[in-house]
Amino acid sequence: MKLLCEMCRKEITKDKRTLQQNKYIHVVFGILGDELGYSMAEVKQLCKQEFGLYDEAVNKKTGETFYVYRSTADLSKKDFAEFTEKILILAGKMGIHILNPEEYFNTPAIGAVS
Repeated sequence: MKLLCEMCRKEITKDKRTLQQNKYIHVVFGILGDELGYSMAEVKQLCKQEFGLYDEAVNKKTGETFYVYRSTADLSKKDFAEFTEKILILAGKMGIHILNPEEYFNTPAIGAVS
């Protein structure tokens, strides 16, 4: 049975980020977007840029370099957790308090899993 992300409809495979991780990061992107005036998609791209979730490529004709951003769907559970932690640390430095995953999923009426 295939598991699909509710938000982006990408398949989630073993050792890849979990549905719970994916749900949580979308909440984080939404909070940051609201606080900073960006859309969720813009926050996601900015975080990928800030934390090096990209590869540098070169246009073979012009020699121009550009970034190709990696999909968070391809990250392992561990790498995804590290990416999320970096975002939470940055948010904290900007004075934006975001519940950590354990707090979020264990707080009734917010993200509690039943």
